[in-house]
Amino acid sequence: MQILIYALVFVAALLLTDTLARVIFRTRAAKSEINSRLRHLAHAKNQNEAYDTLLLKRGIRSDLGTQALMDWFTRFYNQSGLELSKTRRTGTLILLFLLGWLIAYIFITGQIIVQLVFAALFSIVAAFAAVGIARMKRKKKFVTQLPGTIDVMVRSLQAGHPLHAAIAMVSKEMPDPIGSEFGLLNDQITFGYDVETAFQNLQDRVGVDELKLLTVTITVQSGTGGNLAEILENLSKMIRDRLMLKAKIRAISAEGRMTAVIMAFFPFGLFLVIKTLAPDYFQPLIETGYANTVITICLIMMGIGIVVLNRMVNFDF
Repeated sequence: MQILIYALVFVAALLLTDTLARVIFRTRAAKSEINSRLRHLAHAKNQNEAYDTLLLKRGIRSDLGTQALMDWFTRFYNQSGLELSKTRRTGTLILLFLLGWLIAYIFITGQIIVQLVFAALFSIVAAFAAVGIARMKRKKKFVTQLPGTIDVMVRSLQAGHPLHAAIAMVSKEMPDPIGSEFGLLNDQITFGYDVETAFQNLQDRVGVDELKLLTVTITVQSGTGGNLAEILENLSKMIRDRLMLKAKIRAISAEGRMTAVIMAFFPFGLFLVIKTLAPDYFQPLIETGYANTVITICLIMMGIGIVVLNRMVNFDF
């Protein structure tokens, strides 16, 4: 009963903190929709300084020109669009570690080493999950904005503007994340990058599959010629049709995905219910000395099952 009270207090405090954070940062979130590159340009001495500052905040480059993390994690973090300093990243990891330690202290008593290991693993997994969720949301928003962005480029090209001017118009007219990304693309072309390399860098920063179509289209057209405005107009229609098909598939598979989520979390919920109603129910298993082995095997089997369920209800399209 005491564990249940602790859990309820923890959930109540978490909900209260989340509510206060949403109220406090609501205005700030609304302001963050404005193109961040334009804000940097307004406060920087020149375009080059704004370009370097924005890349530095994203973690794409450092003052020494080296990357602090491995390439794959750096790309994963960059695609999330988070602008966190090293101090804030360290502080967030410490808070997650303390939160994991609190959870371990409530449910794992008398084993300080196990609690510390659980807290470390919890902080790492939670950090990866948070960055992954931010990355997924940013990519989804970028894809949603992409057809409209291509339409802006088409209208600019039909008005007689060159490709560079069309990209610059997108960087000024569109909100984040696509506005700042095309602003960086425009800056790189201005600083001497060829179009193919600049678009490839854009693809690496964003990681959206639909952007590969735009990159290939412009790269091929620059080498072979043709009516770029007409090609981009057809590409915009195709991306819209692709998004519509994706939405239909997600709607059809919604029941299966919800079933997979329930089946993944049901064993943990059942364990908490049994532990609350009958605290000594698992004591005979613990006294045998095989509890850790049994739990490890069960977690491995559950992990395999979750992976299989995820592959069954998520489609590659």
